[in-house]
Amino acid sequence: MSFTEEFHGGAITSRLQYAAFLAVLCFLSVFSYGCTPNNPYRPSERGKNHFYSTFAEPPKHLDPARAYSSDEYDIIAQIYEPPLQYHYLKRPYMLIPLTGSGVPAPVYLDKRGRRLRPDAPAQDVYRAVYDVRIKEGLKYQPHPAFAKGPGGAPLYMKLKEKDVAGIYQVRDFPQKATREVRPEDYMNEIKRLADPRVESPVLSILEKYILGMKEFSNALRTDIEAQRAKRRRAAGSAYNQALDEAKNPIVLDYSAHPFPGVEKVDAHTFRITLKKKYPQFVYWLAMPFFSPVPPEVVEFYSQPVLGARNITLDRFPVGTGPYMMDTFDPNMEIILAKNPEFRGELYPSEGEPGDAAKGLLKDAGKPMPFIDEIVFKLEKEAIPRWNKFLQGYYDNSGISSESFDQAVSVSAAGRAELTGEMKERGIKLITSVRPATYYAGFNMLDDTVGGYTPQKRKLRQAISIALDYSEFIEIFNNGRGIPANSPLPPSIFGHLDGRDGMNPYVYEWNAKEGR
Repeated sequence: MSFTEEFHGGAITSRLQYAAFLAVLCFLSVFSYGCTPNNPYRPSERGKNHFYSTFAEPPKHLDPARAYSSDEYDIIAQIYEPPLQYHYLKRPYMLIPLTGSGVPAPVYLDKRGRRLRPDAPAQDVYRAVYDVRIKEGLKYQPHPAFAKGPGGAPLYMKLKEKDVAGIYQVRDFPQKATREVRPEDYMNEIKRLADPRVESPVLSILEKYILGMKEFSNALRTDIEAQRAKRRRAAGSAYNQALDEAKNPIVLDYSAHPFPGVEKVDAHTFRITLKKKYPQFVYWLAMPFFSPVPPEVVEFYSQPVLGARNITLDRFPVGTGPYMMDTFDPNMEIILAKNPEFRGELYPSEGEPGDAAKGLLKDAGKPMPFIDEIVFKLEKEAIPRWNKFLQGYYDNSGISSESFDQAVSVSAAGRAELTGEMKERGIKLITSVRPATYYAGFNMLDDTVGGYTPQKRKLRQAISIALDYSEFIEIFNNGRGIPANSPLPPSIFGHLDGRDGMNPYVYEWNAKEGR
């Protein structure tokens, strides 16, 4: 197959096409170890086990049902924990348990409900059943949504303006509590993905596979429209939907409609049923979309007085992970503090060959997290970010094209090393292959390059071949990158190396040199 065939994107009016791929960019990071004589932080911060980093622009969403960018995941991955995670050191990437007690294997059933072999053909599979068992004793971070009054009722519900005087962050609430995670919390999050008001970016994909998800979403949409129509009739011409729902949010009863694809099995297990065989689904369980979100947290944040102060789930996530949101000031800094309720996790004791020599196993078996506080500072421009790193403001920095020659020297053998100046500062260079694919797209509606005739396909393929991405990487990325021969980058299961993974339309194989 030529990788210049069309890739059908999510937009209805336009379709992207794979051109020659630019992937995978090598992500070069540098870490300083406090060896610079300049300490720019206050005396009260010195000697603390804090990590200082940056963010380039404020995150749009920290709600796990909506967040879908790497910048947002840098933050919420420290807070939310789905059932599965990836082993930190092993490559290709391997799934291991996180809040789940194991990696669930699907049970395939035919139309009569009879169990099929694990390797059953897709056409024979009528249902795929995943039983997800969660670990016992998992607790959420301390949060006001869990605080109870003397009678056991929620302490911070039905809040009025006078009740939130002086409260601008979640940390400002005087009373906080926690509780154990339940299967219903995971089920609640999956139902939230189907809620039209949440506008989850993955609903259109998941409703193709999870049994009853599309019907459940449509039922919720009907309920929402019915309530809006009722309010519109009552208010008449004065009705303003946005203002009305900001002051009086619509409350939906998720239990009012059937959702056979998500059900509770026992006190520590929930079940997800798919309409067809979909082996990729287990990888979804490692994404924040499937993290537990307690119903009382959603209810807490739905209060109008909190929304008016921008105290929302989109800004103040609530999870079981090693860190919790302490300060959210998107125009200046975001601070994550250690979660005192975190159960703890041990640093991995095994990895890939060479990891021990690199020092990646020196902390094997030690309890995590290692850092007490993570501080992200807003830095919109690459050059100021780099200069502040050199001055000791930040503990890590990527290397932009502008600062590459100052930081890195390339030997005759093509090996990247730190310059002498960087070594004298006690800075360490860490390189790794970033598992991402970058591509150029064609406008399929364009009169010249668009269309689906054989001639148009050949034109696009010719343009893709003519684009020399090897040269592009050398000139514009300082050699940091690998020209892609398929959509799958290195370290992802299914990637092929060598001659088997070569794009024969662009390259010829040199058998003598093996490249």
